[in-house]
Amino acid sequence: MIDSKTNIVFFSSQLSANYRSCKKDILEALKENGVQVGMNIRATKDIWARDYMPIQIDNNRFVRYKYNPNYLIKRGMSKYVTDKPDCPFLKDKEIIECNLILDGGNIVVCGNKVILTEKVFTENSYLSQFEITNRIEKAFGKQVIWIPCDPHEIEDAKKKNELPLCHADGILHVIDEETILLSNYIDYDLDFRTKLFERLSPYFKIEEYSFGDNSSPNSWIYINYLQIDNIILFPTVDEPADDMAIAKLKLLFHNDITIEKIDSKELTFDAKDGNVGGSLHCISWNVYDSSLTE
Repeated sequence: MIDSKTNIVFFSSQLSANYRSCKKDILEALKENGVQVGMNIRATKDIWARDYMPIQIDNNRFVRYKYNPNYLIKRGMSKYVTDKPDCPFLKDKEIIECNLILDGGNIVVCGNKVILTEKVFTENSYLSQFEITNRIEKAFGKQVIWIPCDPHEIEDAKKKNELPLCHADGILHVIDEETILLSNYIDYDLDFRTKLFERLSPYFKIEEYSFGDNSSPNSWIYINYLQIDNIILFPTVDEPADDMAIAKLKLLFHNDITIEKIDSKELTFDAKDGNVGGSLHCISWNVYDSSLTE
């Protein structure tokens, strides 16, 4: 289910407990724009709801996977692995089991395709790449498009003796079922950009962020916005590229969207528990609820 077709959003109960100022800003922006907010997801161990909640593939069907990310285990942070989130919204829904270790942030659904990074092969190394692909395509009913992991994220993780997240939602965002938006690799890594184009351009029209001299190590955050219907909550970090990224989105959506800025510095860089690395898309779980349109 692409973001523009969703009409309700859920958050972990942990967000209210540990990030009250950020949660307040988010809820106020959603309320002002008439966006439905569901009950907090309970029995969660961190705020990154995107990673452990199932993936919606049509109105009442969801794919559930095994969430046991190696990057948390490596850091001795297994206490943050949410294995049984409690969300009453799912009680009457059909759940399809995908018997693989996956992260929701690494699953980007776009029409009849699903995009993931090749990190999945590492975390399920007891299986062949063919078998992994087959299991995902069977569960989702969609063609898998594999993309490489961001080499900069891999290198940064090595320096810290950690493992990278390698999430597809940190690389690209779906605009519509035929168009995707890439992060600003054109500004600093043309080789990786070329590899992404080779994998993606046969299937999608590709748009790109580009910030030129205003690009910074924080510019990746702009790909991690949250969209529900035609409302976008946009992460900002008080840098010149904030407004450039917003202008790009307005152009792509032909100004047929409302964009609300959310200061995301605390959420993304200053997490009290040290479990950092994501932004507004990562902390949310937006879905389509057919009962809201009846």
